[in-house]
Parts: sequence; structure tokens; C-alpha cells
Amino acid sequence: MQGWPIYLGLLLVVSLWAGRQWWERRQVRQLTGEVSAEPPVPTPARPEPVLRAAAARGETRAMLELGDLGLLKRDAPQALSWWTKAREAGDDLAAYRLADLHQVLGDTEAASLHFRRAVEAGVPGAANDYAMFLIGQGDDDAGHGQLLRAAEEGDAAAMYNLAYLAAERGDLTENERWSRASAEAGHPGGAFSLGLLAYERDDLEAAETWYRKAAGAQHSDAMFNLGNLLRERGDLDGAEYWYGRAAAAGVAEAAENLVLLRRTR
Repeated sequence: MQGWPIYLGLLLVVSLWAGRQWWERRQVRQLTGEVSAEPPVPTPARPEPVLRAAAARGETRAMLELGDLGLLKRDAPQALSWWTKAREAGDDLAAYRLADLHQVLGDTEAASLHFRRAVEAGVPGAANDYAMFLIGQGDDDAGHGQLLRAAEEGDAAAMYNLAYLAAERGDLTENERWSRASAEAGHPGGAFSLGLLAYERDDLEAAETWYRKAAGAQHSDAMFNLGNLLRERGDLDGAEYWYGRAAAAGVAEAAENLVLLRRTR
């Protein structure tokens, strides 16, 4: 039982990070359009009058982009209207956008309907997000089953969420299994989790390897932990570099450590 407090701390870190990533990914922040689909919705390349003309000709991509533009303007009704038109015209990605928006607006029935349509159409990322939506609604069994199916089909985010859920219930074996699977599939959160596990086992070489992999994929907490690990090893140049990267990515403690490190040097 000596190591149990350490593993509780590890579980807390993994759970907090996963929860924060999930929350950030699923919120349309102040209706700015940053998180209405995966990958994030880009700013439409064509001017709005051009898009409206194309939409009038029946171009579903233009309808989709007009909805994106609505979010960028914080105009939820415009987004809802154009995405609905795109969905009615057969655009499956619009169903995914609508699921996100309805969820944020609190219409869980409509969100569920559009999530199912997006999943049935095979829209990338929809199965994972629908699973987490179900879990958020309290339907753990259906959500977990959906996650397993998505993971078996190669969805790295679904693999990582399985790791997150395993960590929540204290199953570190399953947590490591799915963290490794997600890391090997390219998910930075999985690599970060493996780095944490390796560090707690005093396998600093493996921890550095996984932290570097996650940091290379812009995982800010991995950048910070890598800075800590390098500082412990006496590699102050490396620590300073990664503290700087983490601070630039918004990790406040990394900025504090960077200042302290430079003072002591």
C-alpha cells in the first residue's frame, strides 16, 4: 500500500487532464466556432455573399461554411439555420456540427438525434463524441459500448477516453493498456499518461521518451513535465527550453519555474 497515494495522485492528474480536454473540445466557447467539430472549424475562405450565392444554387459546402461563419460571428441562429439546410440537403458533417451546437444549447434530444446520424454516416470523430455524450447523460453502458466500437475501428480519441474512464474507476491496468493503444495511434494524451506511469515507476528514460512524444504533439502538460524531468537530471538548458514552450502554451507554473530557473542560473 506504500505506493497507493502516488497512484491516487497519478489518477487525479490523468483524470483532470482528460476531463479538461473533453470539456474544452465539447464547448463552443461563447459561440466563437472554435470547437464545433473535429478538427476545429476553419474560417470560411470565401466571402459571405459568394457563399450565399453558392448556397442558393444548392451547394451544401457553402451552407456548411455559412453556418461556420455564424459561429464565428457568435450568431447561433445563423449557424443552426444553415447547418440544418445543409443536413436536409444531405451533408453528413452538418449533422455532426448540429449535434455539437444542440448539446451546447441544452437540447439533448436533438443532439442525440444528430449524433446518431453522424455516427451512421461514418463522420470521423462522431462515434467517440457520441459515446462521451451518452456517458454525460448517465448512459454509461451504451457510452462504453460505443467507445469500444470506435476504438476497435481505430479511433485514437476513443482509445484515450477508455483509458480515462479506466483511470476514473481505479483500473490502472486498463488505463495503461488503452493509454498505450491511443499513444501508438497518435494521441498525445495517451503518450502523456504513459510518461506519468513511467515516471512513477522511476523509469525516467521511458518517461522522457513518452513526454517528448506528447510534447512534440503540442501537449502543454507534457512540455512542463519534460522540463521538470530535465531539471532533475541537471539538463538546465533543456529544462529552460521546455519550460519556455509550456509557458507559451499557457501553463502558468511553467512560466514561474522558468523565472526561477533563470534566476538560479
